[in-house]
Amino acid sequence: MKARSMGGQFTVIEGRAERAEAIRTRLLKAEAEISEREMRHSNALLEETVRQRTCELELANARLQESLKQLQAAQAQLLFADRLATIGQLAAGLGHEINNPLAFIIGNLDYVQQQLVRTAGAATPEEQQEMIEAIADARDGAERVSLIVRDLKVLSHPNDLENGPVDVVASLRSAVKVAAYELRDRATLVEELVSVPPVNGHKVRLCQVFLNLLVNAAHAISPGQAARNEIRISTRMSSSGSVVVEVSDTGCGILPENLERIFNPFFTTKPVGVGTGLGLSVCHGIITALGGEISVRSEMSRGTTFTVTLPVYEAQEEITSRAA
Repeated sequence: MKARSMGGQFTVIEGRAERAEAIRTRLLKAEAEISEREMRHSNALLEETVRQRTCELELANARLQESLKQLQAAQAQLLFADRLATIGQLAAGLGHEINNPLAFIIGNLDYVQQQLVRTAGAATPEEQQEMIEAIADARDGAERVSLIVRDLKVLSHPNDLENGPVDVVASLRSAVKVAAYELRDRATLVEELVSVPPVNGHKVRLCQVFLNLLVNAAHAISPGQAARNEIRISTRMSSSGSVVVEVSDTGCGILPENLERIFNPFFTTKPVGVGTGLGLSVCHGIITALGGEISVRSEMSRGTTFTVTLPVYEAQEEITSRAA
């Protein structure tokens, strides 16, 4: 009887254990199903969130691209306006530069016309030689006018965004021709222009930089002191293989407290109406956009030197092959 009683107790215990195990299994299975549903729900929410964020990023990127285009257009307009403002400041001198050779051309042509009328086509050898020389001089004057107009045309050309190889020396000489009248009464121009490799840049914008630096140098010197002052432009290669351009003057110099602000937009030490305060800021923007640097050193009553450092031009094929 006792054994049977114990056996029946074991059977009851085992039955309870099996039911408990079955309940635990069902509970675990239910928990797993709940967890899986929650995970699927979470994944769906995450995917939807990712889709929404992606759409938002695409819209934000499109807005940024549009803002960038507007910024580039505004920058191009600013650069163009600064060039026109500089040309406007030099307008009287440029008119004089063009009028001088034009008057010379007209005078020589008048002389040739009078000689032809007077001699009725039967000029002596000496008179013929004089007329030939007068026509040759008139041609030289016409070429001078043509060069001035060409340089003005370059500076007044609207901006494009493509950079390429630029001859620094040619750009400097173009700027000198445009600024010649402004420089002539203030200082002797000294050129130390050695041949350097082309730089990676934009011809119009580099010419704009050099013209601004030359005009600033001229304005640092009072008119009528050309014999006692000089403006020096030079080119050389740096130890790191970059092209260096320097524009220096023996003018009034820049106060030490102004040196740190000299490239800030609208900062100027010139009287009202003489400058916009954008010239050096524009120069800084152009040079840094080309991967170069511009710096200044100055000493009161002794002069100022602006140094422009530019990378040498490398064709895209060379860059790609070196990277490979």
